[in-house]
Amino acid sequence: MKFDTMTDPLLEIIPGDENYRTRNTGRKINIDHAIRATRSEFLGKPEICHAIVTNIIHLRRNSGDLANQEQFWTRLLKYESTLLEHMDVRWLLSICDTIVDIGNHVQSAVAMNIVQCINRCNLDTTLLAIVKDGRLDENRLNVPYTMPTWGGMIAVNIPSGDMIFNMQTRLDKVINVDSQLERIWNRIKDLSREEDGVIMNHICAASQEYERKFFL
Repeated sequence: MKFDTMTDPLLEIIPGDENYRTRNTGRKINIDHAIRATRSEFLGKPEICHAIVTNIIHLRRNSGDLANQEQFWTRLLKYESTLLEHMDVRWLLSICDTIVDIGNHVQSAVAMNIVQCINRCNLDTTLLAIVKDGRLDENRLNVPYTMPTWGGMIAVNIPSGDMIFNMQTRLDKVINVDSQLERIWNRIKDLSREEDGVIMNHICAASQEYERKFFL
């Protein structure tokens, strides 16, 4: 589906030198600050990229925001090809995160599989930076890494990040729609929280904020 950029402002290009795009501007408590900060990540890209990110930022703070839900779905459907062309892995994954939060049971489950897969890959990349001679290096484990990995993403911030916590919270939400699977999952978690052989237990124990446990 093609659109006329002369009549569709969301297909206009955000002005600015793309060489000065920012990356991973990070969390901002104030929503207006967060929206303004992310705009510079899309210099030289169509306005729709920042527009749907604006919806995502609103929905992160209030997933029940019906106006932003409707706008998110409308924009995702109408501008899918443009978003797929211009958004990097980081923001495509953020779209999937949002679908986990606001989609129906099937949409949430499918999106959660994507989220788990890509976050797991990013965790694996992070692990390479915090091990030495095949063992976790406590000094490296406590460093808030911001090194780029791929696709616009950065290494998992173990001490103060929230990626693992958010991923596991979303996973619980998806599983909880089926009572039997929820019971099985809860039992697996009970049996796994204190296991020394689960490396994520050691990693999450180093968190200073969100991620004290891998199995919530």
